[in-house]
Amino acid sequence: MPLQNLQGTWGHIGVGGSLMKVGNLCICDVAAVGPQTSLTRTGTLMRRFNIGSIPVIDRHERPIGMITDRDIALALTQRNALPSEILVDEVMTDGVATCDLDDDVRKVLEIMGREQVRRLPVVDERGQLEGIISIDDIICHAVDVDGGRELPYDLVVETLCRIAQHYRAETGPARDPASRSRGG
Repeated sequence: MPLQNLQGTWGHIGVGGSLMKVGNLCICDVAAVGPQTSLTRTGTLMRRFNIGSIPVIDRHERPIGMITDRDIALALTQRNALPSEILVDEVMTDGVATCDLDDDVRKVLEIMGREQVRRLPVVDERGQLEGIISIDDIICHAVDVDGGRELPYDLVVETLCRIAQHYRAETGPARDPASRSRGG
């Protein structure tokens, strides 16, 4: 299943308006797994496509969760089982937020900040998986367009800060890099 990056064109709705739509920035034809997929198969897909997360879909191709390389690593260190014996639904994050192809990127940033996630599955009008959009996809397009900014940098940075709060809550505050070199 090849990954295809669909880079679209920019549009404008008057001054300050935006047509930065998800469909112009997202990656389509993404790899996906079912809840009964083994961690071995999931890890193989991640390695093959050089990705760190994969949407989990139901039999109707609707996203029901996400699984990350971190989820896999934690499961393997906490269980006395082979990756082939652990299923995705045992370790995935369920209740995943999604966005639509025609959603404005500002809405996506709001969802990412609220949910404290870096990636959102993109769905069609039936709720079926169409692709995925990441904060990286958005960052790469927060640039000057025709002399004006299509997406303000501060909006992207604010979203990144909100996402980072989640990781800091899990891992604790960042330590001074100098203290690491002294063993502290």
